[in-house]
Amino acid sequence: MASTTQDVAAVQTDGLTFRYGGGATMSTRAFSEPKLLDVNLQFAPGSRVLVAGANGAGKSTLLSVLGGQKMVDRQQCKIFGRPAFHDSTLNADRMYCGDWWRTDFFFNLSVAELLGDRLESPRVQQLIDIMQIDVTWRINAISDGQRRRCQLLECLAQERSIYILDEITTDLDLFAREGLLEFLRRESLEKGATIVYATHIFDYLAHWATHVVFFSQAKVARCCAMSELSEYHEMVRQGVQCPLYSLMRQWVSKDYDHVMEVDVLAGTAPVPEPAGPTLETKNLTYAYAGGSPQLRNVSFAFGRGARILVIGANGAGKSTLLSILGGKRMIRRGLAEVLGRDCFNDSVGNDIMYCGDWWRTKFFMNLRLCELLGEDRCTSARVQHLAGVLQCNLDWKINEISDGQRRRCQLLDILSVPRPVYLMDEITSDLDLFAREGILSFLKAECDVRGATVFYCTHIFDHLEGWASHMLRLSKGEVLRCCPMEDVAEYKQLVAGGDPTPLYSLVRGWVYAEYDGDQGAKPWRKSAKSMDARLPNLGLAGPMVMHCSG
Repeated sequence: MASTTQDVAAVQTDGLTFRYGGGATMSTRAFSEPKLLDVNLQFAPGSRVLVAGANGAGKSTLLSVLGGQKMVDRQQCKIFGRPAFHDSTLNADRMYCGDWWRTDFFFNLSVAELLGDRLESPRVQQLIDIMQIDVTWRINAISDGQRRRCQLLECLAQERSIYILDEITTDLDLFAREGLLEFLRRESLEKGATIVYATHIFDYLAHWATHVVFFSQAKVARCCAMSELSEYHEMVRQGVQCPLYSLMRQWVSKDYDHVMEVDVLAGTAPVPEPAGPTLETKNLTYAYAGGSPQLRNVSFAFGRGARILVIGANGAGKSTLLSILGGKRMIRRGLAEVLGRDCFNDSVGNDIMYCGDWWRTKFFMNLRLCELLGEDRCTSARVQHLAGVLQCNLDWKINEISDGQRRRCQLLDILSVPRPVYLMDEITSDLDLFAREGILSFLKAECDVRGATVFYCTHIFDHLEGWASHMLRLSKGEVLRCCPMEDVAEYKQLVAGGDPTPLYSLVRGWVYAEYDGDQGAKPWRKSAKSMDARLPNLGLAGPMVMHCSG
């Protein structure tokens, strides 16, 4: 790591203003509205800066400027006293992680081949264990979440003086997220590194950050040390649950016009009462070809109107279970049913909304969102409400927008038609607090008013207090807990004891106990035997041969 002078600010902006546009052609000449406006910041080396704000407030633009990705005036933005864009020597001291890899950029490299000589360094080995990465993984054969973890590993493999990180923990479970944040904390405390971190996820961050910057409509609305964030400390004193999240939600909400209160469910038919459970599995065991079982003897039953929170560490089997219930994987008849019908062998597609895989740009012929939805859906109160919550412009062209915007469009598309069952895998990671609260409130209304059933897998808990009606806890492919939330005695005790983040604390205790119980076992260090580790991605259904049993 290049040496830096401690009396020089690690980050300094003076009147920083940035607009997109101004190019040499007619199509790029017009300037956008300001994305950053008169931003004045200064942070000393060793600071850990939390950057927060609504979608579009200016967070990612600021980080890309700090990362040297956008040209600004030399005096407006400096890193260690040097112009952020114009001084190329900064690349030896600076790591920017804000744009994610795409599958088709790779020629089937393994993680080990990607890292090369860096693989054996103690630093890289530590990060491998934090993010639970198998170095035999092929970059273009793994999931988007696994690929992001591999990219993060590659970015952090080399020690730097400043790390500029834009929403890097969305694909990490609670254990890995805390491990990575602790790694970065040690970098700042022991090596004087500066961390600038933009996120919408506030689990664990109140005691991690040294400073907070809140953006509102391209301007800095608040910048101070965490010790001086009086509103947060007052919420803690009053015993407010999830105080940092609650404060950020309060601030973010001011940036939005009040969403019109419309009865979006008016005229929507209620879900008929099924003869049996809405979701049911019976001794379900499932394995990919050549691998050990991902699910073992999974049995549960949930009825009409349930909101099921599915929790577990990375690799617990949540996504595999979700894809089976969604009819995406072939299983023997009688192992899993939705609305009394077999998930794979019977036709249930019209009754299920499955959201577990995200669109890719190349799948689209440059459709506008309104063309994709159709006129009838676009003009419905349901779609108008969801478009407002998700901040989607119906005139957006799908393959011209960012990954985060595309995910929001996909979420709008799949929620635009009412269904009896919603199967959702980490759908809120790209949403700001306003959109996250709006979608979860919408889904709660679907359950309470229409009797729909929601099956929701997530690693993010700072917005879920009081939302779920039931809990399903998985560990290593097995069900450890399946019950109504009111029967979770440990959670009730945490609430009664005044824990500020009771759900997060509950899950954290379970996950850490699970890892401690493994006594140092590191399954990600065992070479994968499944075809997915060695061949390019064969599609959603996975390898050609799977195994399931009762």
